[in-house]
Amino acid sequence: MARVSIIIPNWNGAHLLPGCLNSLRRQTFSDFIVYVVDNGSADNSLDLLASSYPEVSVLAHTSNLGFSAAINTGIAADDSVYVVALNNDTEIDIDWLAALVDAMDQYPEAGLATSRILDFKDRNIIDTIGDGYSLTGLSFKIGSRCRNEVVETQPFDVFGASACAAIYRRRMIEEIGVFDVDFFAYMEDVDLSIRARLAGYRCLSVPDAVVYHMGSASTGGTASAFSVRLTVKNIIAVIIKDVPSSLLPRVIATAAATQVGALFQCLFLKRHPWLRKNLKAYGQGLVEALRQTPLMLRKRREVQRYRRISASDLKRLVAHSEDLRRRYAATHFPSPSPSSRSDPWSPT
Repeated sequence: MARVSIIIPNWNGAHLLPGCLNSLRRQTFSDFIVYVVDNGSADNSLDLLASSYPEVSVLAHTSNLGFSAAINTGIAADDSVYVVALNNDTEIDIDWLAALVDAMDQYPEAGLATSRILDFKDRNIIDTIGDGYSLTGLSFKIGSRCRNEVVETQPFDVFGASACAAIYRRRMIEEIGVFDVDFFAYMEDVDLSIRARLAGYRCLSVPDAVVYHMGSASTGGTASAFSVRLTVKNIIAVIIKDVPSSLLPRVIATAAATQVGALFQCLFLKRHPWLRKNLKAYGQGLVEALRQTPLMLRKRREVQRYRRISASDLKRLVAHSEDLRRRYAATHFPSPSPSSRSDPWSPT
């Protein structure tokens, strides 16, 4: 049994897979197995894998079950010590996996770790060094559109791990559960990160684990009706499912104010053109969030059952992620990417 399982969800990504899989072949750390979980691709993904990548284990679904279900399929395939989620629209540095495994071995209290993810086209620009979370209910990319040279040299704490290229301790997953399939896609990694932090696990950013990311290559790269609907729904799901009771009134109030403010700017100040274009999808996301509220309330009981930290502890973790965002903002490039997660409805 390999020590690490690398799980790559794929949906019509035959044009992306060679870059990702070829870079995996060059890794200095070799004790891993690769699972490509195909979500009913209609292109030649399966033929490509069979003919050119015999070392890859293919787990094929007949339809698109979403990112969460794909990762969970790979998690269930074996009993490796570590599980890695990796997007198919990435290429990775030769020492990427070695750096992630070394960090997890060095810090046994860490349940998950994220990579230093750089822009695929301009590799002097950071895509993200980790996820942040705010009491508005919105997540954000730490370091997005900042200069690459400002990154720390040693592993350091961040709030959450972007599932674009993250490693998870299987023991932690067995305790807190796998990715939530009711999220389908978007915010599923934020949900898992919050659950991990509530359970008392550290989350690390590993600067030496370098990944180059195209960004939403499978879903088009811009805010779409699909991404807006799911992100709005899942923002609310995270709040209901994960936020401790003592913080819940504040987060609900600030989240509602933030959403109303965004809608006001969209409708009356003509800002947020991506939202104006997707107002119907936004409304659909709100309706779906209301419909699934009873389900998220049931899941909330399980999350609170294994919670080991206080609401005050969670507030400190949130404040730390905000501090990191402000620290990196000083090195921000003048034209932020439209795919930045500071814009909460953009695909990542």
